[in-house]
Amino acid sequence: MGTRFEIHGGSPRRGVGGERVRPAVASALCLLVLALVGCGGPDAPDEQPENAMTPVSDTASGGGLTLTVTADRDGVRVAEPVRVTVELQGPQGAETQLPDLAGAVEDFLVQDHSPIETERAEDGTQVQRQSFVLDSNVSGPRVVPSLTVVTDEGEVTTAPLSIEVASGIEGEYDPAEYADIVGPVSIPKPRNWAFLWWAAGLVSAVVALAWWLLRGRKARAAQVAPPPPPHVWALQQLEALLAEKLVERGRVPEFYFRLSGLVRTYIELRFGLMAPERTTEEFLVEVQRSDALRFGPKDMLGDFLTACDLVKFARHEPRGVEIDTVVDASRTFIEQTAPLAARGVAA
Repeated sequence: MGTRFEIHGGSPRRGVGGERVRPAVASALCLLVLALVGCGGPDAPDEQPENAMTPVSDTASGGGLTLTVTADRDGVRVAEPVRVTVELQGPQGAETQLPDLAGAVEDFLVQDHSPIETERAEDGTQVQRQSFVLDSNVSGPRVVPSLTVVTDEGEVTTAPLSIEVASGIEGEYDPAEYADIVGPVSIPKPRNWAFLWWAAGLVSAVVALAWWLLRGRKARAAQVAPPPPPHVWALQQLEALLAEKLVERGRVPEFYFRLSGLVRTYIELRFGLMAPERTTEEFLVEVQRSDALRFGPKDMLGDFLTACDLVKFARHEPRGVEIDTVVDASRTFIEQTAPLAARGVAA
């Protein structure tokens, strides 16, 4: 059989089964009952959401027309859309045109708009309606401009709607706190030290190259041997001419022409007589007047030049003995007219 509790004004008594009910157990049961029936008091009121929307609108009437502009909220954040509805109510069949909000708004960007809807109201009037989705990328108070409908009886104009655009960023990063763009600022051009180093290196390289070339030129000039004496040069040129074997190759006139020029150049180098630029007659006259050549070499030179002119100008075809005689005469003339100190060597 279970236990039965009886609570009276005095001390607890035993129930069925003779047990005594303790005060602590009774208090616990009371608290449990209060909790079950909602002893915590009435429910707390719901908190208002932070982004609760409060529509804002304005209506203007006149001339049988009613123009209403409604924004679905009076405050948004940057880039958050706000929907604005323009509604015009008037007589059925009236030739009225809904004002274009897209062409009048300046503080907002028009992101989208619906087509114009026309319907018949319960009172028989005509209702035209169009919605626009706007947003702003700049925080601060912004305005939906007033709109006007002109009729024959006058015009109907709504008041502007004020919408607060809050920044999504607060503090120093708030775009509303940004300073305006300033004009161009001149920036001092830094010194290009690298260019100066390159220029200095280039100048040093040029100076070093010039010094090296000048030094090499002086060294080469010091190493260049002095030109040989005229008689040595002439004998060397004669041997080189014979080594070409022009006679054996049938080029006898060319051989005589070059042999005559060789001897004339030798006379110019040795005695200073202008032999190459003159004819044989002019040159021989100058030789006879000069004391540079002795009588014997003068006659030998005359015979040699005359023999060469016969081949060069008279188309004479010399034989082998004549050619050898001319070669020997040129060699003998050079050796006999060499300086006295070198004749033994030349011979």
